[in-house]
Amino acid sequence: MKHLLQIALVAIFCIWGTNAMAQMSYGGEPYSFKHNEISTIVPEIEFDALDVDALLAEDASIEGKSHALRIGVTIDVNYNINNCGRMDYLPDGSRLWRVAFHMKEATFTSMNFSTFDIPEGAELYFYTPDRDEFIGKFTCLNKMEDGTFYPQEMPGETIILEYYEPANVAFHGNLVIDQLSQGYYDFFHINKDVEGGIGTAEGTCHPNAICYDAQWHAQIQSVVCYTMTSGGYIYMCSGAMVNNTGNTPTNQKHYLLSANHCYEGGTWKFYFGYQATTCNGSNGSIYKTATGYTLKAKDNGDSSSDFMLVEITGTINPIFNVFLAGWDNSATQTASLNAATSCAAIHHPGGDIKKFSIPQTLRNGAQVYSNTTKYWLTTWATATGATEQGSSGSPLFNKDKLIIGQLYAGSSSCSNPGGMDEYGKLSNSWTNGNNSNNAKKLKPWLDPNNSGVTTLQGVWMIGSPDAIANYEGSKSLNVFPNPTSGMVTVSGDFHEGNGVCHVYDMMGNLVWSRTVSLAPEFNINLNSLTAGMYMMEISNAGDVYRSKIIISK
Repeated sequence: MKHLLQIALVAIFCIWGTNAMAQMSYGGEPYSFKHNEISTIVPEIEFDALDVDALLAEDASIEGKSHALRIGVTIDVNYNINNCGRMDYLPDGSRLWRVAFHMKEATFTSMNFSTFDIPEGAELYFYTPDRDEFIGKFTCLNKMEDGTFYPQEMPGETIILEYYEPANVAFHGNLVIDQLSQGYYDFFHINKDVEGGIGTAEGTCHPNAICYDAQWHAQIQSVVCYTMTSGGYIYMCSGAMVNNTGNTPTNQKHYLLSANHCYEGGTWKFYFGYQATTCNGSNGSIYKTATGYTLKAKDNGDSSSDFMLVEITGTINPIFNVFLAGWDNSATQTASLNAATSCAAIHHPGGDIKKFSIPQTLRNGAQVYSNTTKYWLTTWATATGATEQGSSGSPLFNKDKLIIGQLYAGSSSCSNPGGMDEYGKLSNSWTNGNNSNNAKKLKPWLDPNNSGVTTLQGVWMIGSPDAIANYEGSKSLNVFPNPTSGMVTVSGDFHEGNGVCHVYDMMGNLVWSRTVSLAPEFNINLNSLTAGMYMMEISNAGDVYRSKIIISK
């Protein structure tokens, strides 16, 4: 390992914000980009290249899809403000810490902070030397409940950290990096000559999900790619956000359904909307992320249908436009079995951008093989996709666009579309043989109201653009003057008590949030917002009030 090499620092800013345990966006620009007097020379810590051939050979020796896809390696380290990088002390009393990590030939990089304790006003950014990829700003609000922080993976072999701390803060920040990530699988499609020519899927038969957006838009928006850092490695799988009978228009649980064999402890990062924007596209946005999870229920493929349900605990930005998919837990799917080509599988094969596959046949395992009673069995057509490793945990939708299972295992591929895949039945994992343990069945979580329903339609996540556009329950909210320079008077037919006021920009980013004491008429100061158009939303006693406002300065 070589230390303190010198690099020329180049980068660009990104509008990102902060919220507790999340990666939200309020905007910002690294200090060094705004001040030309700051040196562009930053110390770089270099790590040797991985033996990628050996790792890939090891991966290839594990056949089938019944395990998470390994995509990278982690390195335990101990770096902090005092033992690496450069610290610039600025004339106004503020200070700037920068350090770069170069992981030779890595396809992506990242880091975990075992200690993330920074004062209010301090800002943290990450970026690549070529200015193509960047995330930030992160603040004290990004600190996890256990005092840690872990930003998303970033494409490329070099990641640069910049921490700015203004003068007169309450205390000096303490940042300790205990783990670095070095990717070897082309998770973000950095190499343009990868096999198949589209992302990192091994085959070329998987149509981009966007090709079917007109018919399956909501369901496509429910599918998620996620990574797990555990035991010295990084893994990935697919899954779907799901609705539950306890969700209301103002109170939602963010549950993700996937496969038990995907489960790895450690740190988790969720990627929303990692998909092409055109039918022929080969790349997608990697910036729609959330972190943090709580395991709710899971069981393996020996005693159940190999399912897993987690709750995402980090804040999910409304701009991600997430759909919480509906489900059907009935044991028979006669209409869908007879109309396989009207069903769908949506997934991330090989960690690629989101793909869409159409079953050629769909059969009930209980009526086919004695050892597949807990599964739906699918085969595929050559031109309409299959599945791969990395697709594990992804949903199977019936003809009514409701989830009926999650991918467990199988032999299908683009070169073998007739290979059979097994999807764990939602009907099996619902009670898991009337298991008394709530941590081994879905019913307590997806039907907390104990309604006994067998089907539930999906809903859009609160605050998402599609939710706002389609929500019929919003009530009138009067805001004046409108346009305004910042101070507004708000009136509405509110219930007594407090409410929560959110203001979103027109991209769906949460830019202002407060608890407000409601009265028939009251004032709100929005002077901190820049000029532009916004959406104001007030939630009060189960009702939601909305109005567009224009800030003019």
